[in-house]
Amino acid sequence: MGIGIAMAIHAQGIYNSAAYIVSTGSSYWAVAGGDFTLTSESSANLFTMANLTINPKSSVTISPKSFLTVSGTLTNYNGTNGLILQSTAEGTGSLIHGTADVNATINRYITGNTNLATPTFHLVSVPLTPATNSTQNLFLYAYLYDFDVAGNSWHGLDISTVNPMDETRGYMVYTPEDMHTYQFAGPMNAGIFNPLVTFAGSGHNLVPNPYPSAINWDASSGWVKTGIANSVYIWPSGGSNYAAYVNGTATNGGTNIIPAGQAFFVKATASPTFSMNDNVRVHGGHNFFKSDASITDLLRINAVSNEMTDETVIRFTDVATANADPDYDAWKLTGTDGAPQLYTVAADNQKLAINSLPYLPTAYSVPLDFEQKSTASVSFTFSNIENFDPNVSIHLQDLKTNKTIDLRLQNTYTFSHTEGNDAMRFKVIFGGTIGIGETTAETNRLWISGNTLYINAPDYPGKAAQISVYNLTGQLVLQKLMAVDQLSTVDLSSIKTGAVIARMIVDGNVLTTKGTLFQQ
Repeated sequence: MGIGIAMAIHAQGIYNSAAYIVSTGSSYWAVAGGDFTLTSESSANLFTMANLTINPKSSVTISPKSFLTVSGTLTNYNGTNGLILQSTAEGTGSLIHGTADVNATINRYITGNTNLATPTFHLVSVPLTPATNSTQNLFLYAYLYDFDVAGNSWHGLDISTVNPMDETRGYMVYTPEDMHTYQFAGPMNAGIFNPLVTFAGSGHNLVPNPYPSAINWDASSGWVKTGIANSVYIWPSGGSNYAAYVNGTATNGGTNIIPAGQAFFVKATASPTFSMNDNVRVHGGHNFFKSDASITDLLRINAVSNEMTDETVIRFTDVATANADPDYDAWKLTGTDGAPQLYTVAADNQKLAINSLPYLPTAYSVPLDFEQKSTASVSFTFSNIENFDPNVSIHLQDLKTNKTIDLRLQNTYTFSHTEGNDAMRFKVIFGGTIGIGETTAETNRLWISGNTLYINAPDYPGKAAQISVYNLTGQLVLQKLMAVDQLSTVDLSSIKTGAVIARMIVDGNVLTTKGTLFQQ
């Protein structure tokens, strides 16, 4: 009969039980016999030990919502029966370890749906080493798909149970029942893992979380993301749209934490090198990014229709550009048919779920597009408006009805959508100066003469300055990063004739000036 390990572990150290746990030195723990279960019913559900040996005919079970860290060596002499990670609707057991190729049985509970017309999909990983040579037998009685990167589309796999699976890729699964618990028995991943990523099509690749624990997309070390955008996307259980996350901001409930057993999308922007190691691993589902309430100059827009939702975010930051930026923007991935699809459009016509924009000293018009493959009533809700400077006006313009509403006075908008309507229906217009500490430059500090911008910056010798030039419609026409000195110049001859606004950000200060260009 087994015994809960919570009965054998005390805050001060190890309770020595001759039948079950043996201490071999100050830091080595060994299972000598019997079965042990780590449970979340104890005073703490996080267990840490230096080393762990599971002897023949013994086992350790990590129950749902329980976490085990083995900082040293993990040895299992009882194969896949010796270490079991349970998974239920309440959660999944979590293990962080550093010993490669340890055998275990990892369970993954997922919800399903008996109605084939409304399937419930999940993005899943096979959390075993690539040398396992897994087959589709792992997903009996389920619909299984892989993702075609070049075609940017899903590919249904046939029903053969002997077809090989690639542990370096993610998969999508639908089970035509209310729920199912899948089992993955074999050697677990630890250390460096290299998911399969390619630069083709839109660049989106479905990759696995390969470990028996969650991973942190924002971990300070452990990732290699060369040629990989900083955004990450998962499909929420029972969701209708992808959850996106980038640089501290998310849509549709996304976070920087990717659960165990979860596959997720990344975007390759060039010839990619992508890998991870144990430094990215964490326990639980806690996220570490700031809430909207603590972020200034961020507007969240939520769309509701047909009892389904979508979100998009517009935010302003010194480091952004008007084009789609791999470091600060998240692309729009299309969700379920019939669900609302909401996104903004960058200056280079990229569709974005999270759009980070540079500060502008003039009115700013952001295209807000909407699509839906059904005819229905739709409701928008705009939130976080109070975190903009009170002098900034924010309006929604409906180009179809020719209505414009002040979002500071009315933060919701309901309209009728007809399938096939033009997606380019709305604009969000920001008026006034967006940003803090922005002042008009003195004539002897920043000025335009002829086709040249002059910068006199004796207080910032050698400092890096971001120079941005806009036309009067708010379009960014030139941007560069340069070191300023006593007197620096920027050639504006590539810009068409007309009035422009130049903006310089240097050492936390923002200066603007206006001028008119007359090309020869």
